[in-house]
Amino acid sequence: MFKSPAIVWYFYRSLLLWHATISLVCIYYIHQHKLTIFASVFLKLASYGFAVGYQHYNFSANKTFFYFRNAGYTIRRLYLYMFSIDIVIYAALLSLSFIP
Repeated sequence: MFKSPAIVWYFYRSLLLWHATISLVCIYYIHQHKLTIFASVFLKLASYGFAVGYQHYNFSANKTFFYFRNAGYTIRRLYLYMFSIDIVIYAALLSLSFIP
């Protein structure tokens, strides 16, 4: 059950710069007609995998995620919340970028 948006925000904040950069790069290349929308969604999904892999291999999961586990959240659920929020933000930015 979704208990606190603050917990998800603390978890999302660690990868916010990465997700924002990938989103803006994808939108830029879509407007330059070098990337399709479907390819940009695939690139976003690949970036999610890269971000999860980066966190897994460079940080000790037992030490890094102890706070979130202690709060009663599973890491998979937090990743699901984070990726869902990010894809909604990306879709909103993408649709807003096409408004003249």
